[in-house]
Parts: sequence; structure tokens; C-alpha cells
Amino acid sequence: MGDTESCSSRAADFSLTQNRQHKQKVHTYNEVLHRLMDLNVAESTIPGFEDELWAHFYRLPAGYALDVNAERAQDVLMHKKLLQLAHDPATRPAFEVRPVLVHLASDLGAQRIVETPWSYARKQSIQPQQAFDLSPDLRLAFEANQFSIQKLDHTMNSRPMHEITISTNDKPKLFCQLTSLLSEVGLNIQEAHAFSTIDGYSLDVFLVDGWALEETEQLKVTLAKKIPRIEHPRLNQFISPAGQPETGMKLIFNHAEICNDGSEVRDLDLRLLKFEKKIATGSYSDL
Repeated sequence: MGDTESCSSRAADFSLTQNRQHKQKVHTYNEVLHRLMDLNVAESTIPGFEDELWAHFYRLPAGYALDVNAERAQDVLMHKKLLQLAHDPATRPAFEVRPVLVHLASDLGAQRIVETPWSYARKQSIQPQQAFDLSPDLRLAFEANQFSIQKLDHTMNSRPMHEITISTNDKPKLFCQLTSLLSEVGLNIQEAHAFSTIDGYSLDVFLVDGWALEETEQLKVTLAKKIPRIEHPRLNQFISPAGQPETGMKLIFNHAEICNDGSEVRDLDLRLLKFEKKIATGSYSDL
């Protein structure tokens, strides 16, 4: 009797969770659709667009609808386009790089606006906000750092970064590969959002710093050379200054060695790592 009641309770809880998740998807879908129509976005007037937009939300987990910034409705179109490009091997992996302005203060309306070189530059070329809201932990960390900075400079109420969005075939260790690749080009990941679709594709969004905004185009070129490694591991060969590929990989790491035996994937000895904080979770791995 007890087991039957327990099973019934779990089934009811599961049903309620699914219902809440569906409602969240519908709510965000409607909000994004209405914003796109209000903005007179050309794509929103195409016959069948509403069904395509719903299919986009349906194939992604409920966490996407919960986390995405509906005020940035055009970012949803960008995510939809990247996932479409990921279907074609000729355009996969598909990625987008753009500068964004991350607001650090929780109450920007109460802040006094001060003319600075950065605010003047923004008037010339206004940077959009990121597609996903900051997690509470990251916002607290930024605001704590901002408070210490404002003791010297009270004009700091936002922070320029880059947002990198990548879509490709979903597979084990993909998230680990992407984070390693971004680190390799000198980027510091401040936050990440990883989503897997029901039909086997991934959508990974990284908020990073480490490259100046003036170097955005150069960053795009660099990533265009690096990201194809995800789909074509043989491109991991290093190119020598003379332009000839070198066999294998010769890297120097502290505490961990990578064997030069041509293997594509290696696991680290977890005993050598110190785990401090989990900042994102994907289908197959944690960051």
C-alpha cells in the first residue's frame, strides 16, 4: 500500500513539474513573439513563423525558456538560426560573437550617470545586453567587486564583455572541449549556459572577458580557426611557423601530462583537481 501511494505521489509530482515547465515555455514564447511583432522584425511576418518559433522553444529544455532574456527577443532568433545552421555539416559548428554590456548594479535607475570615455564610446556604438540574465552568485560577485572599485571610481556601473554562442552536434565531453578551447585563446569564462535539444544538437552560450572590445573582429577570426576542431579532431594538429603541420601535441602543463600518442580525448586525474564551485551544467559535464 505504501509503495503504491509513494509511486502515485511521484507520478503526480512529475506531472506537476512537466505542467509548470510547459507553462514557462508558453509564457516566454508568447512574450518573445509579441516583442518581435512590436519591433516589426521582418522574419516575424513570414507565414508559419509562429510555428517555427514554438518548435524552437519545444526542442530546448524548460531551463532555456526560464533563463533567456525575453526583452532581448532578437537573440532568440539568433539562437534559432545557429541551431538551423548546425544541421548542415557544411556550416557546423555555427557560432556568433558579439560585445555586450553587463550591468553590475542591481538598481541602475538610482545610479548617477557620469560622462566617461566608455559611456561616450557607448553613445557612438551602443552595446546590447547579454542574452541570459546573470546568475545570483555571479551578480553578487560582480557587485562586490564593483563596490571596491567605486571607492576609487564611482562611474563604474557596467562591464563590457563578449558573448559567444556555439551550436553543433551534441556529444559527450562537448562542453569540456568548448571551455578548453575558449581558455586556449585567452578568454576567461564568467558564466555559461549549456542546452541540449531533443533532436541531438547543442546550444552553448558563454559570457567571457579577456579580449578588448576593439578586437571583436580579430576574436571572431581566431575562433573561426579553432572551433572546427570540435567537429574535426584531426585539425588539432599544431601548425609550425613554416606552415607545416606537426604530428601530435606538445604542451607543457603543471601536474598533468598529455601523452603524445595521437589520442583525441584524454581524461584528467580528478585527484589532481581542487573543486571549488560549479557555475554551469551541461548534458554530459559540469563547469
